[in-house]
Amino acid sequence: MSSTRLDITPLYSEAFSTVADVKVLVAANATAFYPGEPVVRALGAATCTVMATNKPVVATDYVVGIATSASTQTASVAGYAYVKPLSENQVWLIDANDSTAVDTQAEYDALVGDRVLMDLTAGKYTLLTTDGATYGCVIVPLDITEHPGKIAFTFRNGCSPLS
Repeated sequence: MSSTRLDITPLYSEAFSTVADVKVLVAANATAFYPGEPVVRALGAATCTVMATNKPVVATDYVVGIATSASTQTASVAGYAYVKPLSENQVWLIDANDSTAVDTQAEYDALVGDRVLMDLTAGKYTLLTTDGATYGCVIVPLDITEHPGKIAFTFRNGCSPLS
């Protein structure tokens, strides 16, 4: 996890979107998180954390949004961070976990609509390409000549804390 690396970035937003970043509370001694990382919160909880690997799962993991700032907590003091909240039509861009799975347009197109998970390895988030009924990210169309090795995706509504 780097304070300058953006693992997840917006590909494009809803038309006329003016969704502002929101400030979220981070518990003291929580794992630090950085811009471009997914932030989760248990339903009814006050504090947020960075998302673990092989997540999100629908109706289990609730993604508050993607961090736009580093979290500020310390070992003994709670802090905060800013996140871009989930929006139904927001499309995000992330590296493929296995770039050979998306190295042709035909391979990529065959994955469109698949429900997948994120992987977190060595502090970097990537998107897996195995489909699962309860997996919380959905692969959407992308021109791979413009974004080689990347995957465009949205979060399923069942991963929103507002659902």
